[in-house]
Amino acid sequence: MKCLLFISFIIATVSAAILGIDYGQQLTKAVLLAPGVPFEIVLTDEGKRKDLSGICLRKIGKNDLERVYGSQMGSLTTRFPGSCILDLKQLLGKSIDDPEVTKFVKEHYVKLIPDESRNGIKFDLGFDNSTLEFSVEEILAMQLNDIKNRALAHLEENPQAAVLVEDVAVAIPPFASQATRQAYLDSLQLGNFSNVLGLVEEGTSVALNYISNKKLDQEEYDNVKHYYLVYDVGAGYTTATLFSLTPKTIGQLVLEIESIGADESFGGRTLTNSIYSLVLEKFLNHFGLEESDVTDKIAAKLNDIAERAKIILSVNNEYHTTLESIYDDKDFKVLVTRQEFEDVNSDLMEHISNPVLKALAEAGLKVEDIESVILNGGSTRVPFVQKHIASLVGDRISKSVNTDESAALGTTLRGLKWKTNSVNSKDIALVEKNHHNFEIGVNGQDEQILVFPKHSSVGNTTKVNLGKLENDDLSISLYEDGQLFKTFTFDDIANRAKKLSCKSKEDKEVVVKLELDDNKMFDLIGIELACSAEEEKSFLGKLLNKNNGEAEEDAPAEEEAKEDADNEEGEAGKSSNDTESTKPTSKSTKKAKPAKTVYVPIPKATYPHIKPIGRMAKRTLFDKLAYLNAQDEIKIATDQTKNVLEANCYQLREFLEENEAVLSREMNSEDIEAVSQYISDLIEWLDFESDDSSIEELKSKVEEVDNKASELKRIIEVTNADLTQAGMKKLYDDSSKLIMTIQTSMLQFGTKISEMRAKYEEAGLDFDKENERIKQKLVTKGEDRMVSFDRALKEYKEVITAMGKILEYDSKEFAKLTKSDLYSYHEKLAKGVSEMLGDIISIETVHLERMEMFESQYKKLLERKKQQEFRKQLREAQKAAKEEAKEDEEEQIEIFEEDDEEVPVESSSTAQESQTSEPIAEDDEDVGYQEEGEEDEEIEHDEL
Repeated sequence: MKCLLFISFIIATVSAAILGIDYGQQLTKAVLLAPGVPFEIVLTDEGKRKDLSGICLRKIGKNDLERVYGSQMGSLTTRFPGSCILDLKQLLGKSIDDPEVTKFVKEHYVKLIPDESRNGIKFDLGFDNSTLEFSVEEILAMQLNDIKNRALAHLEENPQAAVLVEDVAVAIPPFASQATRQAYLDSLQLGNFSNVLGLVEEGTSVALNYISNKKLDQEEYDNVKHYYLVYDVGAGYTTATLFSLTPKTIGQLVLEIESIGADESFGGRTLTNSIYSLVLEKFLNHFGLEESDVTDKIAAKLNDIAERAKIILSVNNEYHTTLESIYDDKDFKVLVTRQEFEDVNSDLMEHISNPVLKALAEAGLKVEDIESVILNGGSTRVPFVQKHIASLVGDRISKSVNTDESAALGTTLRGLKWKTNSVNSKDIALVEKNHHNFEIGVNGQDEQILVFPKHSSVGNTTKVNLGKLENDDLSISLYEDGQLFKTFTFDDIANRAKKLSCKSKEDKEVVVKLELDDNKMFDLIGIELACSAEEEKSFLGKLLNKNNGEAEEDAPAEEEAKEDADNEEGEAGKSSNDTESTKPTSKSTKKAKPAKTVYVPIPKATYPHIKPIGRMAKRTLFDKLAYLNAQDEIKIATDQTKNVLEANCYQLREFLEENEAVLSREMNSEDIEAVSQYISDLIEWLDFESDDSSIEELKSKVEEVDNKASELKRIIEVTNADLTQAGMKKLYDDSSKLIMTIQTSMLQFGTKISEMRAKYEEAGLDFDKENERIKQKLVTKGEDRMVSFDRALKEYKEVITAMGKILEYDSKEFAKLTKSDLYSYHEKLAKGVSEMLGDIISIETVHLERMEMFESQYKKLLERKKQQEFRKQLREAQKAAKEEAKEDEEEQIEIFEEDDEEVPVESSSTAQESQTSEPIAEDDEDVGYQEEGEEDEEIEHDEL
């Protein structure tokens, strides 16, 4: 499709990576978009394409906090259910007394407590420190930041990609309230995303992904709306998003979100709970227990079985498993059939179809008007769900999108559109609509003013005239579907009104500016006091008033509303309308003046329910999460050091066991036993007592183990080395021969250099100058190793000299030397041989390269010298030619002058004509041959 070509072009213009996140109630998917990384799924550490939407926070040691994300939690969900947070999504934007929260508490095992400062929710995970109580937004921020870190790790492996992940877009439920949307925005900021591109409704994301992959023929660009429906059964709820596609004849596609239907009580979690009730009943009957006897750990295991059964029964007719030692050290075998699963959910069929019927009714359409129904969400795989939808919509079901990744891909595509802000005829034009009614109330009155009705477009602002200012105080309340969510109270409105001067017949009116942004956040962004327009008596005056009023209503506000009342001074007297009114044709009509206005700073809002996180509180929480991230990095480094220490301990134990016979000949049994006991104690300390150890302590123990290993290895090496006088003599002779070989090689190198110098000098070239240039080029290729080589050679000679003196001892004196002393010489010589052989090979390689460079440069310099000589000869030839031409000209002038003397004397008039017509002196051609620095030869008048 043409829009995909446009998308590919746009990708190349994106300088930073874009991350699109579909944070589901149960599973999370993320897509990365950057140059060199086109719409790639962000994999988990285990290489999975989707991750569990959860986190485990539990106490380790005395004061340490361990955080485990997603699918890495593994068995922790059943071993420590009170520390594992799952299904967080249903708590976003909720207060502690919300019915959804009550439902959450019944189905989960973590403890919730009220957040007194915000009327929100906190998790009490059993830590003694109250600072380790975390809000819902903090928990979501941790998970979002973990996704960001995985995306960064992926980018670091791709050298062509961007290195920043700051731009993010997140998929959210289409029915999300203002408080829920604010919770997402707060969490993204706490998650360390500096640029939140926006919140994308899940149905919109899937529709974008579907349309971007849809292929249209040219004849299908018919300017007619084609209707489609996204049916999404997620873990927590079910939605139906009705959208239309209008292929324009100009090649553009218009995607319009028409309506939505939702059922927040039906989803994959509902199906899991139904199987849980079956499994629980069988468990209680099997052991003869009451439901109160079921502990959290047992319930978590049964719930895990229910989730697996739901998945298996989507493709099989039965599921059976065994839970070992689940109660009183006894096993529990369970069998669940698909028929049991469908029977227990038989009363849910109405919940399956309701979202579809609601979306169609809201748009005034019927099932027959839909071309395709796009299935999305993991629970659409459940057979009886698919069967019921098929009975409702017939053969219109489309499975052309990836039900797991479609929302994440579409969210990323929407983020790209926001990032580039591009407008192109080949791009998809998205038209989004509002799904709620947004109203305002004034001074606590029961009646509200509808500002943005349902199905109105988003990304808009509007002005509302609230009429005459009646009281000294003013309060403006914002409502969503009749539910109050924010109030602004203006205490100093009377003082502001005093700064406004109106005529006697004019009233002081209140005009507010309201916004419904791209995230569908409804807010008050401006307020001003204005004088009402003066009533004109003439018809034209009334018309002018009307025109002025219309212009004023459409004019944008001149400045953003301010949050802090301390910055209120200096705003009086500014006009809200810069647009000039149309001038009347009659000169007798007076020009209308723009209305006077006074801007009023917007105070901090109050919230009847959950309050957003304030700026200062957000900074504190951000620092808190940054500290936890730093602690995680330290913990990772500590765990890695522990792993190294443990591995070194086992390697040392294995070495001790393998070489015990050899070591026993050089060490007493007590020393060997002490090393063995040291290893055992250290391994036991690692297993049971190292939880609170610092990384410095662990590193010191690693060094201890390495030192002991080196000591034992040295003993083995001393034992295996030939330290007899004859053996040392052979090593000495071999070392001496190596010195001779090295010196011979160095002499050969010097000879070659001398020959090259002579060659350069014979050709008249500057050898020293070229030698310095080549040294600079080779300095990174081994030339600088010559200094270290000379130093090593000097030390090596000293060792050989000292060893030569030892070999002069007689056999008795030699026998008095300890093995340790002898081995130190043996070790230095053996090590020196190895190192110097490597150095000489490296230096020889560099020498050969150096000679090649000399030879290549020699040829270039000779060629350059020949060219210089040729140019010199050419210049001399040109100079000689010029001199010869000059001599020829001088001869011609002399001949001309001799002939001129023989001409008879003419009359004065004739002579004057001759001089006038041919001014020889002025046009003398000899001037053209004048050499630089040569003076003009003067021609005397009497010669003429």
